[in-house]
Amino acid sequence: MYKFTTILIPLALTSIRRFLRIPMPKTTRSLSTAKTAGKNTKTGKKAKSVKSEKIAKVETKTEESTTMEEEDEKSSKDVLKSGEQKFKAYSSYTEASPFPGFRHPTHRECEVANEVLQEMHGDEVAKEFEDENTPETIPHVLDAMIIAVLSQATSWSNAKRAMNSMKAVYRSIFAYDKIAEGGRNELQETIRCGGLHIRKSMIIMTILKQAKERYGKWNLDHMFELTDEEAMKELLAFSYIGPKSASVVMGWCLKRNPFTVDTHVYRISGLWGWRPSSASREKTQSHLEITIPARYKFSLHFLLIQHGRVCPACIGGSKGGQKCTAAAKMKTLLK
Repeated sequence: MYKFTTILIPLALTSIRRFLRIPMPKTTRSLSTAKTAGKNTKTGKKAKSVKSEKIAKVETKTEESTTMEEEDEKSSKDVLKSGEQKFKAYSSYTEASPFPGFRHPTHRECEVANEVLQEMHGDEVAKEFEDENTPETIPHVLDAMIIAVLSQATSWSNAKRAMNSMKAVYRSIFAYDKIAEGGRNELQETIRCGGLHIRKSMIIMTILKQAKERYGKWNLDHMFELTDEEAMKELLAFSYIGPKSASVVMGWCLKRNPFTVDTHVYRISGLWGWRPSSASREKTQSHLEITIPARYKFSLHFLLIQHGRVCPACIGGSKGGQKCTAAAKMKTLLK
């Protein structure tokens, strides 16, 4: 009877508390449970540790799997935007800026910016072009496309790590037969060191597949004979190649002298008032393509990238309050 009462009373009290919404006491374990827990503290901790390790391993595998699935899902959404749609959006502003009332940068502002940035960063940019991996030295269109993909959304040093890894595994960055034969998983592991390896391996394999299907070979050098419009249209017809990457190939390889807007250029153009604050990257590229004189496009692109890497006020993640030396010099010269 005593045992029955000791069980029944706590149950009844629990029900009453719940009905009246009275908070449960912090300690709800019975004496027997507490004693058992006391005796098995060390065993419990050990078991908990082993269990945590197992869960961590499972969660890691699940996370890796989920990441790959999420990347593929994002990529499949990108494919829905066809080459025709991409080219139509791009060509809407080839004759005039999408911001006709926005007057910056002026030709004089571009001239002064080029002069100031050349003085500050000219040597560093020149050193980059001494690197054999620098895209300007790559004579073939498909090769330039692959380099453009490897350099997307990362630093040039990370892109070079991926390139050097490809050289070690395939004997060349452009060994397309070996890359295709090895498959996406091998490529993915090969370029892991460069970052974003899951997405970039998928993009590279897709480009190689589409090039082979359309032209029967991994050679796109016929684009040298096309007009700017025709070449841009063909480049945008490849999945995952947008105006920025296409513009990179147009400039680096085809020598058509477009102005390319990457992360650094987009950020700095906003800080310097060279675009409306709400302008998208695509419309910013269209705007600067029209407003920046042809003679400054190539140099300004690379000088702005270098500036965006080192200027405390213009670097990504800057919290504000820092001074941009280049902007201050330009302001003085433009008075």
